[in-house]
Formats: sequence, structure tokens, C-alpha cells
Amino acid sequence: MTVDAYICIEFKISYKQTIDYHMKKLFAIIMTVMILASCSTTPESKNQMTISGTISGDYSGMVDLYKRTDGDWVKLDSVKVDNGSFVLSAQLEYPEMYYLGIEGQNRFAGFFAEPSDITIETSVDDFRNLKVSGSASQTEYEAYNDKIQLFNDMYSDLNTQYKAAKQDNDEEKLAQLEIEYESVDEQMKQFIIDNALSNPKSIIAAYAVNRNAYYFDENDLEPVVNNFDESIKGSTYVEGLVERLETLKRVAVGQPAIDFTMDDMDGEPVALSSLFGNYLLVDFWASWCGPCRQENPNVVEAYNKFHDKGFDVLGVSFDKTKDKWIEAVENDGLTWHHVSDLQYWGNAAGKLYGINSIPANVLLDPEGKIIAKNLRGEDLQNKLAELLN
Repeated sequence: MTVDAYICIEFKISYKQTIDYHMKKLFAIIMTVMILASCSTTPESKNQMTISGTISGDYSGMVDLYKRTDGDWVKLDSVKVDNGSFVLSAQLEYPEMYYLGIEGQNRFAGFFAEPSDITIETSVDDFRNLKVSGSASQTEYEAYNDKIQLFNDMYSDLNTQYKAAKQDNDEEKLAQLEIEYESVDEQMKQFIIDNALSNPKSIIAAYAVNRNAYYFDENDLEPVVNNFDESIKGSTYVEGLVERLETLKRVAVGQPAIDFTMDDMDGEPVALSSLFGNYLLVDFWASWCGPCRQENPNVVEAYNKFHDKGFDVLGVSFDKTKDKWIEAVENDGLTWHHVSDLQYWGNAAGKLYGINSIPANVLLDPEGKIIAKNLRGEDLQNKLAELLN
């Protein structure tokens, strides 16, 4: 064979090897891209929730998807029902309580949403009774509710007994039932706390504490908040508990009162600090609050008994209608200072003091330091007697 022939053969082999090398390299690049594409997701798709729903009954209107943000209903999606079916979607990072709503009903059906494909079945006649699948958080929430139902059953039984005892004017039985109510309260509170401490990665546990936050003071909340796992600290419920704990610490017994200024019934501004100098009860209430109106006679009695000895009251109303506020003040004989911004649960002073349940109160010493909280009935008079007699 000639030298030229050898050169030709060598060139063909070299050329073939070069082609094979580049083809293999190209194939490897293509495969890498495909693998990366299949393994990675955009943030939007990672956090995507899709709800495939069916609603039985004669309904062809809109179905809306909502969440609650700072007390407001925020609509996330809306779609018309087509042959009994609908599809809704939203983006969310952590499991959260979402709500479905339909036209003509003022009520919402709640469920725990999470980034997944969720199936919901319901009916127009029993819309709030949702059958949800595809959400592990909802399954956990339903299991939690089954346990809480045991306490609800105890409350229901006590309510039945209380009504009967009240009808019979059985004061001894009523007093006994009050003690039993408090016992059930304590059992339920402890269950909620223990559940959160035992499940530090559970957003459902965080939701349960958050929803019942009015039960707990800073000493209850601090170990729970500190125990939550890092993986859920960005959830709205853990963040809410962190914020509430910080607020409760700022207004704990022993702390100086946080000053605020709010208009009285004549539209004149009144500063909390302007009333320092006496023992001062800051009383959070509202005309529409039944338990508040029941407690008012106790505050009136305490005021009449101790006012001349250095006791004063500032009523902070959670009303939203000025006329009803003034009418309640007059009808209940509340002859002390009163202020309100008529913002209902958005009351600015209430937010400063972490008030999410009324009646509530804070007792200040003459220098404006918090010395007691939520004194009711005889407890208020006993504390004042200790301080002023």
C-alpha cells in the first residue's frame, strides 16, 4: 500500500473519531439540559397550587378563592362553574388556610391549601362541607379537629347544664359549672401548647396556637415560639406568633405603659399619660360585646368604691358606630373617661396592647407602670383594696 493510501486511511479514521467525539459531546450536553430541565422548577411552579373542584346541585355561578390578610378578605382567583366543575389556582410557599366562596352565600368554606394538585368536592346545598384530597396539611388539620372536638363536646355538655341550672336559679350548681368551665379551658389550652411543642415542624400546630392566641400570655408563648423548626419560621402563623410575643413582652406586668392618644366622645384628644397620677384601669370593651356589658356593673362598683381614694378608669371602645358607643356608656352608667377611634378590631390602642379578645383590661400604678392585667369581678376590687385601703 502506498504512503498516500496510509495517509488517506489515517485521515478517515481521524475524521471519524473527531465526528464521534463531537457527537458524543453534543449528546452529553443535550442530556444534561434535559436532566436539569426535568429536575429543576421555577419558583412559580414550585409554589403552584391547582384546585380541581366539583360542585353538585343546580349552580352555574362563580366560585372564588380567598385568603385572610390583616383581617381583610383577599380574592386570589375566580372562575365560573362549567357543568358542575371548576379549576382555581394560586401561588403559596407555605400551607395556609384558604377559603372558597360562591355567589349568594355570605359564608366561606375553609380548607388548608398547600403547593400541590388538590381535589375538592362540595355541593351548593351544603357548601361549607368540603371533601378535600391532595393536601397533606388538610388531612393533618382534620385529625387535629377530631381531637379538639372532645373539648367542644365537653363545652356543649356544660352549656346544657348551665342553662338548666340558670332556669332553676340553682346558684350552687352555677358556681360549680363555672369551675368546670375553667377546668376545660385549662385542659384545652394545655393540649394546644403540648401539641405545638411535640410538633415543631407542623404549620397546623402553629395555626392552632395562633388562632387561640387570646388564651396565652408571653410565658405560654415563648417556649412554643422558640421551639418551632427553622423550616416553618417563614409561615404566616409562626410570624404572627413571633409578632404577638414581642407585643406581649412590651406590655407585660412590670413594663411601663405604652402611651397613646385617642379622641373622646366629644372629639377631643385624650392622652393616656394625661391620666397618670392615680391607679388607672385601661378598660377595653365595646357596646356590642355581651360579656363586656355584663362586666360593666363590676367596674362601676369598683369605680364608685375606690375613685375618691385614687382610682380612675379609661374606657377604650372597640365600637365602630359612635351613637351605639355613647348610648351604651349612658345606659351602663360609665361615668369615667372614654375614647375610641371607631375602628372595631382595628382599634389602634388595642393593637398596641395586643388585645384580641374583650373584655380586657390593664391596671397601671400612678407612675404609669403595668401592675396587673385582666382583673374581673371581685378580683378587681380585691386588688384595689390591697393597694388603696
